[in-house]
This record gives sequence, structure tokens and C-alpha cells, in this order.
Amino acid sequence: MRNVAPSRALSRRSNQLLTIAFFVGAAGIFVVTVGIALFVVQFAAPANPGYGTYLFIRGMVLAIGFVIILVAFGLAIRALTWKKDNDLAIVTGRYLEQYLNDRYTFIRNVSKREIGYVDAVLVGPPGVLVFRILKDRGIFANEGPNWLKQNQKGEWLPAGINPSREAIADIRKMREFLAKKNLGEIPVYGVVVFINEPPYTQLMAKEPTVPISHLQSLNNNLQNNYLAKDRIDLNAVNAIVRLLYGE
Repeated sequence: MRNVAPSRALSRRSNQLLTIAFFVGAAGIFVVTVGIALFVVQFAAPANPGYGTYLFIRGMVLAIGFVIILVAFGLAIRALTWKKDNDLAIVTGRYLEQYLNDRYTFIRNVSKREIGYVDAVLVGPPGVLVFRILKDRGIFANEGPNWLKQNQKGEWLPAGINPSREAIADIRKMREFLAKKNLGEIPVYGVVVFINEPPYTQLMAKEPTVPISHLQSLNNNLQNNYLAKDRIDLNAVNAIVRLLYGE
């Protein structure tokens, strides 16, 4: 199994965003400079009937300039903190390498405008498998799309997470993305994986909308659904990998 991440593509995107941040910041500095100039050089006298309007415009120009600079800072921070890989996906990929041959490609840290962010995607003859990978600890119950977590008193409360809904959204967006690329017949599946094993993380499921699994039992749990049979040829597999890997 190939275990890869589109790090170079993400680095390029980060650099592009940093460049945009630079130009936005330069524009903000220019607008602030104009605003300061309006304070230094009075273009309207206090006795002028339009002086109030002039003060309003001067203040707005300065405020807009500072807002643009703040936006530039936000873009720069986003560019500098852009994740180049996903640690949990690395662990999951290393586990799957033990079981899957070179017909499969495990792509970590997928981030595309049409899809959004996905922890990992497995592409192979059975189709496409979208991953939501978590390191949460506790006792969880999943029924349908709903998640509960047991507290220290043994009470069941809303879990505060809903990886099933996230996975369903990822599956839908992946199907739409592939359909736009003339690959609408490709089957897309999803799975929710918890890295931590019992007793740290315990799972109970009743008719889950998306299969859930501990990492160490993932291969066995996939045998009856995603890995049950081959559904697409290697040409389609390679085309999907090229679209998602994007190096």
C-alpha cells in the first residue's frame, strides 16, 4: 500500500496564501497611510458645512485600513500554521500497510476546495473510503447518527462530538467532487476510527450510519463492507489518486 500525503501541494498553497497576505497587508498599510494623511492635512475647515462628513470619511478610511491589516494577519497566520500532515492519519496508515497490497493508496491530510478537509482517504479496487480519525478517550455509544458519552457517574450525555455526521458530509462532498470529474459511478464509503484502544476508549454501536472501529480491529471490521469485493478497475483507482494526491 502506498501511504502518502500531498505535502508539496499543501506547501504551495500555504506559500500562495502567504503571498496574498503580503499584498493584502500592503493595501491595508496604504489605506491607513491615507487615513493618517487626512488627519495631518486638513482638506476641510471646521467652518465648512461638509466638515462633519469629512471627519466621518477620515475615520472610516482609517478603520477600514486597520481591518484590512487584521485580515492580512489572519491570512498570514493561516498560511504559516497550515497542516502539512495528520499525525493520527500517519498512525492509521502504518497500521493498514500491514494488510493492504500496492493496489491501494492511503492519502493523508486531504484538503481541496471542493471537498474541504478530510483526515485520510483510502483508494483501491473496492472504491473510495473516507476516514474520520479521533483520539478521544471515554465510553461512547453511537446509535444511528447520534453520539453519547458516559460520565463518571455512569450517566449518558451528548458526546460533544459527531464524527458520523462529519463523515456523511465528507462522503457526500467526495461523491459530488468525483461526479464533476466524470467519475460519478465510483462507490464512496466512510469509517470512523478511534486510535486509542480499550480501556481508554470503549465503543458501543447500534445501527450506526457510518461504521465505527478501534484502530487495531479496523482491518477485520472493513472485511464485510468496504473490503468485501473489488468494484472498480485500476485505471479508475489511478485517476482518483491523481485527483486527490495532486502533487
